[in-house]
Amino acid sequence: MVDTCDELSRLATYLGVSCGKMSFDGKEKLCLQVPVLKVQNNSNPKGLVTVAKYLTRSSQNAKNLLGATPEEKAAVDQWLEYRITRIDRSAQDKDVTNTLKELNHYLADKVYIMGSCLTLADILLYNGLIEIMGGLTFYEKETFMNLSRWFDNIQHQPALRQSLGLVSFQRNQLYKGVKVH
Repeated sequence: MVDTCDELSRLATYLGVSCGKMSFDGKEKLCLQVPVLKVQNNSNPKGLVTVAKYLTRSSQNAKNLLGATPEEKAAVDQWLEYRITRIDRSAQDKDVTNTLKELNHYLADKVYIMGSCLTLADILLYNGLIEIMGGLTFYEKETFMNLSRWFDNIQHQPALRQSLGLVSFQRNQLYKGVKVH
């Protein structure tokens, strides 16, 4: 399970803002993982996406991470919701596999989730997929070639990865078809 507080702390570091005091709503920190950010005006943003967007809006380094146009902003919001509803709540292996297939297909012609520029959606999806991608075999990673390419691109940005380890990807083709005459 992804540690939401660590994830938001890494985001704040990337954005060059203070994460301030973070707590969790509810009694069971590891079960609920609903972060609450304590801020000066007591508005206290709550939830992964809400806190992440608050931190992004607070940053002067955000450069369109939330989208530049109303359409892009809506699409970023859609992908942030996807993170919560599809990745974080994938309870069974078939759910995870279906999500990976869907993302692999979507990323076939894209460098980043929104096309050619990094957004908050890329950052939160990357963080949500770290454990899943790290648990895949080399063959499975090759099966999800577009998703693996995208993930590897994101993880090789040290400012985003920070203290997280690299997920290994095989650079050679694992199986080569041999023609039988």
